Amino acid sequence: MNALSERYIHSFEPDEQARLIRQGRFLEPWIQPGVDLSGRASVLEVGCGVGAQLQVLLRRFPDAHFTGIDASALQLDRARQFLAEALNAGRVELTQASAYQLPFPDASFDAACIYWVLEHLSDHLGVLREVLRVLKPGGVLYCTEVFNSGLYAHPHQPALEHYWRAFNRLQEELGGDPDVGVRLGALLNAAGFEQITFYEVSAQMDARLADPAARLDFVDFWQTLLLSGAPKLEQHGRITMADISALKSAFSNLTENPQAIFRYAAMQARGLKSA
Repeated sequence: MNALSERYIHSFEPDEQARLIRQGRFLEPWIQPGVDLSGRASVLEVGCGVGAQLQVLLRRFPDAHFTGIDASALQLDRARQFLAEALNAGRVELTQASAYQLPFPDASFDAACIYWVLEHLSDHLGVLREVLRVLKPGGVLYCTEVFNSGLYAHPHQPALEHYWRAFNRLQEELGGDPDVGVRLGALLNAAGFEQITFYEVSAQMDARLADPAARLDFVDFWQTLLLSGAPKLEQHGRITMADISALKSAFSNLTENPQAIFRYAAMQARGLKSA
């Protein structure tokens, strides 16, 4: 297991890559409406992974050219398969690189996006300052991140909370930050961005989502996301099979109760580079 795999609470296995592709489609109604890349000819995604967000952005902004970078060769291999049509059309290019040392000259891009990357890293300002460097004057950054302490379930689900505490503690010990989303506005400010806006993009299920199939799909997505960390949690001795079984029962309770509420907290910030 290499250092990148050791620090990452999920995995690079095919089932996890498929989950990430599903995630790009599933979360689009919450996290993409605030991202406006209209008139931005060149866009960088930092930590593009398997290309799940790039697929959405390519569809929403057909006039833009996208560049994706990621540190993982395995993720980029999957992205090349997933985005083959756009790659062949010259609409996107993919490069293996560190977010701390972007292989581009100063002022290379009109815009940049980061989705669910800072939560896995320790030096947030290092990444944000590097993104600022490669943006052109007037360039825009959209950064979307988790705020795991904001997760909410009603009725109260002790097994879910127990599992989530273990998940977040391990992510911190691996060098990540499961609450970085709540600090995005301050981080962009410290990195040198201007005209910063900061807002919530949380996904929530409540009684308004009345269709049983839609509720099942919603709960299944979040259960799958939490369970994506189970192998690493088991490896580090943080959970047992009984904990996993109890977590599944908790999610089943939420599915079956039409008055149940489940909210996964996420934040988004937008900042400009000085013109």
